[in-house]
Amino acid sequence: MRTTLDLDPDVLAAVKELAHQRGSSAGAVVSDLVRKALAGPVYVAHDSAPQVGGFQPFASRGAVVSDSAVNVLRDQEGV
Repeated sequence: MRTTLDLDPDVLAAVKELAHQRGSSAGAVVSDLVRKALAGPVYVAHDSAPQVGGFQPFASRGAVVSDSAVNVLRDQEGV
């Protein structure tokens, strides 16, 4: 089905990269990712941390990392 979506530029770039890696279309990648997101969280095992979008988050160190702290690190690294 054809539709129009407004995606942030970084999201579109990531979708296109995944499509290239998978040898599929951007639409197929978006459909797959949305389908997985709508199915709910993915859990590896009952005694381990849940995965978020296929990524298992690091254990908490008790500190919150703000967007501004991440931006400072990006500026320092030239990213």
